Amino acid sequence: MNIRERLHTIPDLILDKRLPLMDDIEFEKYVELLNLFVEVFPEREAKLRTAMETGNIDSVKKRLAGVRGMLEDIFADELADECWKRLNSFDENRPQKMEAYVSYLLSMLASLSIDIQMALYNESAPVPVPNKPADKENTVKSILAVDDNAYFLDTFKAALKDFPYKITAATSGSSALQILKMLEPDLFVLDIEMPEMNGIELAGELRKLGHDAPVIFITGKATKEYVLRCMQAGASGFIMKPINPQDVASRIKSLLN
Repeated sequence: MNIRERLHTIPDLILDKRLPLMDDIEFEKYVELLNLFVEVFPEREAKLRTAMETGNIDSVKKRLAGVRGMLEDIFADELADECWKRLNSFDENRPQKMEAYVSYLLSMLASLSIDIQMALYNESAPVPVPNKPADKENTVKSILAVDDNAYFLDTFKAALKDFPYKITAATSGSSALQILKMLEPDLFVLDIEMPEMNGIELAGELRKLGHDAPVIFITGKATKEYVLRCMQAGASGFIMKPINPQDVASRIKSLLN
């Protein structure tokens, strides 16, 4: 897929009626706006978190208004509309409600930033689906999830409880490698920040062993340098912490169905 096609697959960007109407110059300007969003997101995230921690409601609203403007610029219409509604309905006497929304929004923005980076910078071909015997095509798909946080693994399983996937969990890279002696997963879900062997190192070991199933990395970071490092390790996608069950299900389905 080319960049236009990859951008069109990002669900938070409403591009169906817009991309076809852009000429090359207009598209270049749009890509510049996407790059700007990626570049400034970490700074805006930090400032918004600081405003929340200090309880400065006016600053929170100002930061959210700026985020809303950027979302409108890149055609993330639904996120922008929701941000506008929240801005007009915040109750200063219920700061917990505002905090919950800001936390949710930052998670969504981090996921969007990563999706944009994957579309703009990942020019490699789609990860090939492993060759499997014909009689295995209709069997339950297998996922190996690796995270040193057992709570995350439980939450991940809960997010996929209504889907026909067999999920095997491991809490370290070494235990995952032991499991792979008896299992050939259709998908790997790997936490990046783990002791002894991190997710990127584990992904390298998987490839050395001949496992070519797609890899989704679990992360809480969305900086350009960080995402690029993961893409170089063969990332097919990302799951953001804290986990969003609907987002998890959508990303897993896109790679397994």
